[in-house]
Amino acid sequence: MPKKPFDPSSLQVFGNAAAGHDGVLSDDTGAVVVKPCTQAEITFYESVAADHPDLVPHLPTFMGQLSLSGDKSATEASESDFIQTATGALERLHGKKLETELHIVLENITHGFKRPNVLDLKLGAQLWDEHSKPEKRARLDEVSAATTSGSLGFRIAGMRTWKGDGAPEVEGDLKQYIEKIDADGYCVYNKMYGRKFSAQDVIEGFEAYVLPQTKSLAELERAREILAFFLGEVKDIQEVFEKKESRMYGASILLVYEGDIDEYAKTKKILRSAEPAEDEDEDLPQLAVVKMIDFAHTTWQPGQGPDENAIRGMRSSAKILKDLLDKTERDLADAEDA
Repeated sequence: MPKKPFDPSSLQVFGNAAAGHDGVLSDDTGAVVVKPCTQAEITFYESVAADHPDLVPHLPTFMGQLSLSGDKSATEASESDFIQTATGALERLHGKKLETELHIVLENITHGFKRPNVLDLKLGAQLWDEHSKPEKRARLDEVSAATTSGSLGFRIAGMRTWKGDGAPEVEGDLKQYIEKIDADGYCVYNKMYGRKFSAQDVIEGFEAYVLPQTKSLAELERAREILAFFLGEVKDIQEVFEKKESRMYGASILLVYEGDIDEYAKTKKILRSAEPAEDEDEDLPQLAVVKMIDFAHTTWQPGQGPDENAIRGMRSSAKILKDLLDKTERDLADAEDA
């Protein structure tokens, strides 16, 4: 969380998203993201803070809302402990016309990583809510039926991995699923990448995310640690939502870990030697994070029971993470014996 007041006039385009809509912004510290939202998403985050403390650790920290005026001449901040009301031109936003003035301000989950690797898992077999038009329902039902959304209750919606300097060129069929390899060495996969998998081979998408091609001893050890952490966090999220009466459409689980193997090792040493911080807001590097995101179509539904549509995807994700963890442990044992 930022220690200094947030200045809305410093907003710039956010570049670490694995999936989602255009128009996501960040401030110059990189500690927050500001994204267009619905009032329903604001209401959901406010209700979590007020009535669902067990969910708070599994969501990005909610820091309030911003109204960006249509002519981008001013901004207002409200409902926040640290955001200050401010005015300032926002012409740096590449001239993009925002579809809504309402924006939510959240903790940037990728802040604290040098090279964050990001995987977005969209939950649910039903991807539309009751307000969707018939043509949208039909289109999303087709997507669900043709992908792991229908068979497993989730699909890979986006992926962004750091390949480093001198990474090999992408070849073969995979090229059609690469949106770009940017100047910083990140490989950004398009939305069709996750749609190519079936229930039988989707584990390959997780392998491409967690396991580099070289699979050195250090990388296998990192993969084992990361997968064990991811598995525990996803199970914790599942257990919490099994006690809730909600309906989520389009929500995701976001997985992040440090993609630079040398930075990962360095961060482990720092965290092992860190003393309990007197200041809870002390910035420390991170190894991995798992959070639930995207609640534009989420509501509480008292009396309706848990949201099995989303929970099924959590269970499937946890099973695949467990299977890959077991495989990685076997590979690591073989490598250590070699």
